[in-house]
Amino acid sequence: MDQKTFEIYAPVRNTINKALGVVVKVASENVTVQPLTGDRLTFRAQYLAPATEAEAAALQDLVTRLKIDEENRNKAKVMKADPALVREEFEKFVKHIAARYPKSAETFREFWAELMAAAGDLPGQTWEMRPNTAKTPGPVLKIFNPATQKWVYCLSLLAGWGLRMEIKKEFLPAGTEALFPIDHAMFGSGRAVELIYRDFTPEKRKPYADCVRAIYARAAQDAAKGPPGP
Repeated sequence: MDQKTFEIYAPVRNTINKALGVVVKVASENVTVQPLTGDRLTFRAQYLAPATEAEAAALQDLVTRLKIDEENRNKAKVMKADPALVREEFEKFVKHIAARYPKSAETFREFWAELMAAAGDLPGQTWEMRPNTAKTPGPVLKIFNPATQKWVYCLSLLAGWGLRMEIKKEFLPAGTEALFPIDHAMFGSGRAVELIYRDFTPEKRKPYADCVRAIYARAAQDAAKGPPGP
C-alpha cells in the first residue's frame, strides 16, 4: 500500500475520531497536526485523511494563523542577524505608539535611551524586538548566560499608553524587588511593574536604569569568569 503524503498546512481529518487539524510537520510516516484547540499531536499518516471542502473552510483561520506565526519566527531569525532591521522594527513600534499617544512615545524614547546607556545599544545582541504578536509586542533586553553561552531574555517592555515591564527573577539584583512589585509574572518566573507615563519622571526612571546597569555589570563579571567547570 502506498504511503500517504501530506503537505505542510494541509487541512486533515483523523479517520478514527473525526477530529480536524492542520499539518505542521511531516517526518516519514509520522505527521504532526495542530488541532483547532489544544496541543499538537503526532499520528501515523495512515490515520489521517484530507479534509473535505467544508472541513477545510472551518480550518482556514487556523491555517492563516499558523502561517503568520511561521513568518514572524522567520522574520525574527533574520532580524537577529541584521541590526538595521531590528532598529527599523523598533522605530515602527514607537511610531505606532506615537500615532495614538504622542506624549507616551516621547517618554518611552527617553527611557529607552537611558536603558541603552545602561545595557549597551547592540541590537540583535543586548536587545531585540519580539515577533509581531498580540500577546507580547515590544522590545526585550537580553543578557549573556555564561552557563549556556547564549544571550537570553532578561527584561521585556510592553509599551503603549502605559508601560509594563517584566523581568526574570534570576537577574533581579538583591534589594530591588520593590521596583517590580507584581510577583509571579512570566508564569511565575518573573516580577513585573505597571507604570503610567505621566508619573514616570526622570527621577522615577533613574532607579530602573540603575537596576539594569547593575544587572549588566554583574553579567560582565560573570562572563569574565567563563563558563562553570565540569
